[in-house]
Amino acid sequence: MAHPLAAHLAPIMNRDVDELRQVVAQWVVKEPDERERARYRRFGAELRAVKARINARAAPPSEEELEIALTALLVLVGHRS
Repeated sequence: MAHPLAAHLAPIMNRDVDELRQVVAQWVVKEPDERERARYRRFGAELRAVKARINARAAPPSEEELEIALTALLVLVGHRS
Protein backbone atom coordinates (compact mmCIF):
# COMPACT_ATOMS: atom_id res chain seq x y z
CA MET A 1 0.00 0.00 0.00
CA ALA A 2 1.39 3.38 -0.99
CA HIS A 3 2.14 6.01 1.61
CA PRO A 4 -0.33 8.93 1.30
CA LEU A 5 2.48 11.36 0.43
CA ALA A 6 3.75 9.00 -2.27
CA ALA A 7 0.23 8.66 -3.67
CA HIS A 8 -0.10 12.45 -3.68
CA LEU A 9 3.23 13.01 -5.45
CA ALA A 10 3.14 10.17 -8.01
CA PRO A 11 0.74 11.85 -10.46
CA ILE A 12 2.66 15.15 -10.33
CA MET A 13 6.24 13.86 -10.54
CA ASN A 14 6.59 15.47 -13.97
CA ARG A 15 6.57 18.89 -12.30
CA ASP A 16 9.63 20.92 -11.33
CA VAL A 17 11.53 19.56 -8.32
CA ASP A 18 11.12 22.86 -6.46
CA GLU A 19 7.36 22.59 -6.82
CA LEU A 20 7.50 19.02 -5.53
CA ARG A 21 9.57 20.16 -2.56
CA GLN A 22 6.92 22.78 -1.82
CA VAL A 23 4.32 20.01 -1.64
CA VAL A 24 6.54 18.06 0.76
CA ALA A 25 7.11 21.23 2.82
CA GLN A 26 3.34 21.55 3.25
CA TRP A 27 3.26 18.00 4.60
CA VAL A 28 6.11 18.85 6.97
CA VAL A 29 4.25 21.86 8.34
CA LYS A 30 1.00 19.92 8.82
CA GLU A 31 2.63 16.90 10.50
CA PRO A 32 2.33 17.02 14.31
CA ASP A 33 5.00 14.36 14.99
CA GLU A 34 8.58 15.68 14.97
CA ARG A 35 10.07 12.36 13.92
CA GLU A 36 7.73 12.18 10.93
CA ARG A 37 8.53 15.81 10.02
CA ALA A 38 12.22 14.92 10.01
CA ARG A 39 11.50 11.93 7.75
CA TYR A 40 9.59 14.16 5.32
CA ARG A 41 12.47 16.65 5.30
CA ARG A 42 14.97 13.91 4.42
CA PHE A 43 12.58 12.64 1.75
CA GLY A 44 12.30 16.13 0.24
CA ALA A 45 16.07 16.40 0.12
CA GLU A 46 16.18 13.23 -2.03
CA LEU A 47 13.65 14.39 -4.63
CA ARG A 48 16.21 15.86 -7.04
CA ALA A 49 18.01 12.50 -7.22
CA VAL A 50 14.72 10.67 -7.72
CA LYS A 51 13.76 13.03 -10.56
CA ALA A 52 17.17 12.50 -12.19
CA ARG A 53 16.71 8.72 -12.08
CA ILE A 54 13.22 9.01 -13.56
CA ASN A 55 14.45 11.28 -16.34
CA ALA A 56 17.30 8.86 -17.15
CA ARG A 57 14.88 6.03 -17.91
CA ALA A 58 14.12 5.18 -21.52
CA ALA A 59 10.40 5.02 -20.74
CA PRO A 60 8.66 6.92 -17.95
CA PRO A 61 7.47 4.81 -15.02
CA SER A 62 3.78 4.25 -14.42
CA GLU A 63 2.02 6.06 -11.61
CA GLU A 64 1.92 2.79 -9.68
CA GLU A 65 5.68 2.32 -10.10
CA LEU A 66 6.21 5.87 -8.86
CA GLU A 67 4.04 5.24 -5.80
CA ILE A 68 6.03 2.13 -4.99
CA ALA A 69 9.38 3.89 -5.46
CA LEU A 70 8.36 6.94 -3.42
CA THR A 71 6.94 4.76 -0.64
CA ALA A 72 10.18 2.77 -0.57
CA LEU A 73 12.17 6.00 -0.33
CA LEU A 74 10.01 7.14 2.58
CA VAL A 75 10.75 3.85 4.34
CA LEU A 76 14.48 4.15 3.67
CA VAL A 77 14.79 7.71 4.92
CA GLY A 78 12.78 6.70 7.98
CA HIS A 79 15.43 4.12 8.86
CA ARG A 80 18.22 6.69 8.65
CA SER A 81 17.12 8.49 11.79
